[in-house]
Amino acid sequence: MSEANEEKKLKVQLEFGDAKAMFEGGVDDVFKALTRFLTQLYPNLEVARRITYSPDLTKLAEELVGIIELTPEGPIFASDLHLSAKEKICLALLGAYVGERLGKLSKGSLSPNELSRITGKARKTISNELPRLITGGLVERTPEGECQITILGIREAEKIIKECKG
Repeated sequence: MSEANEEKKLKVQLEFGDAKAMFEGGVDDVFKALTRFLTQLYPNLEVARRITYSPDLTKLAEELVGIIELTPEGPIFASDLHLSAKEKICLALLGAYVGERLGKLSKGSLSPNELSRITGKARKTISNELPRLITGGLVERTPEGECQITILGIREAEKIIKECKG
C-alpha cells in the first residue's frame, strides 16, 4: 500500500514518574486516549476540562456556513440577515477569527472601516457600537487600532448563530 493511501498515524509516548503510556492511531483517537489517561492520573484535570471553555474551531467554522463566507478580502455575509449592528459586528469578527486560524485570512482583526463595509452599517453606527462592545468585553482593540473578538465575544456570537439558524 502506498503512503498516499495509508492513513497517517500519530504516536505519542508519555512518561511521568512511574506512569508510562504509549498511544498510536488517528489524531482524534490519540488525543482522547491521552486525555483519558491523564484524567485517570489526575482527576482534577477532568474537572478543569469541564469548566474550561476553549473555542472549537471546527465547530465554529461549521456553524458559520450559510452566514459568513471567507474571501481574500475578508469575511462577508452569505445572505442578507436582518441583524443589529452589535450582532453583525460580532459575526464579522468571528469570521475574521476563524478565517485567520484556518489560514484563509492574514489577520484575525478588522478595522472600523472594514466592519462598516462587511456589515453594511454606516461608519458612524460602527463607531457608536464599538465602545459598548469593548466595555462589555466582547471586542478588544489591537495595538494597530483594529478590533478583534474576545472569548466572551465568541460565546455571544455562538448565541447569535443559534438564533439565526433557529
